[in-house]
Amino acid sequence: MKSDKFEKVKNIPKRYSEELAELFSSKKRIAVIGHHNPDGDAVGGSLGLYIVFKNAGFDVSIIMPSELTEFLLWLPDSEDIVIYDKDKDKASQLLLKAEIIICVDFNEAERVGNAQEALKKSEAVKILIDHHPNPGTDTDYIFSFTEYSSASEIVYEFIELVDFKQYIDKDVASCIYTGIMTDTLNFSVNSSREETFKIVAELLSFGIKKDKIYDNVYNNFSVDRLKLIGYILYKKMKIIKGVDFSYMIITKEEMEEFNFIDGDHEGIVNMPLSVSDINASIIAIEKDDFIKVSLRSKKEIDVNSLSKRFFNGGGHKNAAGGKIYKKIEDTESYIIDSVKTFFKLQDD
Repeated sequence: MKSDKFEKVKNIPKRYSEELAELFSSKKRIAVIGHHNPDGDAVGGSLGLYIVFKNAGFDVSIIMPSELTEFLLWLPDSEDIVIYDKDKDKASQLLLKAEIIICVDFNEAERVGNAQEALKKSEAVKILIDHHPNPGTDTDYIFSFTEYSSASEIVYEFIELVDFKQYIDKDVASCIYTGIMTDTLNFSVNSSREETFKIVAELLSFGIKKDKIYDNVYNNFSVDRLKLIGYILYKKMKIIKGVDFSYMIITKEEMEEFNFIDGDHEGIVNMPLSVSDINASIIAIEKDDFIKVSLRSKKEIDVNSLSKRFFNGGGHKNAAGGKIYKKIEDTESYIIDSVKTFFKLQDD
């Protein structure tokens, strides 16, 4: 097993090499699962693994707790994904019968939503591949490196580690590239490691069409979404004075007015950061039982800490998510008070 590369990057327990070699030496049943509301990294990394093991002749399945956004449906073999919320019985059986479960892009079992019970009940050997801080998922093997751009980048090195690189093809490379590209916002954040671009160069060698992938993800929205963006930026964006922080709050009624579909809000939270005097941004979207929050920042503002402390979430230093369990009419004051309190604590 080619473990030298990984061991030079991280202090992985030496037992991993020998044990994983044995684990994958026979055609065991494998299930790959991503997190609830799967993004490009969860879907791209998971599909990359799924296709590799399928190419290698394994009995492999892929599960997502909830449906994919439309701009990811073009990905190779995405039609093979079993959606837990749509087919609970089938997804549960795949998890319970699996001998190996690979968890991609989440650090807590709660992140798989309704699939959590089946995941925990499964007696399969579990492997975690993630890049979020403080992994808490109860797994047998953990590959969790916060300095990596994405879980998909770790997936690529994991495939090499377990000696399955010969099964990477153009489809696998397209999926992994999509995961890296989306989680770095087209290489504008979380992408300072030179190793990231070495992996991207290797992915390009498989003949992927990076410009086409970009178009599929970022230039594949509706006229209604463009109108929604204009409305949000013109009518809804506000600035918290003194802390260089912007926020946008969107109600269910406003989303219905613009025929909102999952994924339409992607990228909007980043737009205020193009203003030189705005260093952090929040978008809050009303759901049935909570307010979904996305946070982005630049420079040294740690929105991961902000989200953990005030928004029941977390993520990375410059990109995080969370939830607010309040009424929509109370959300604005809560965001303002939370942000001001956070900055005051930072100053003290």
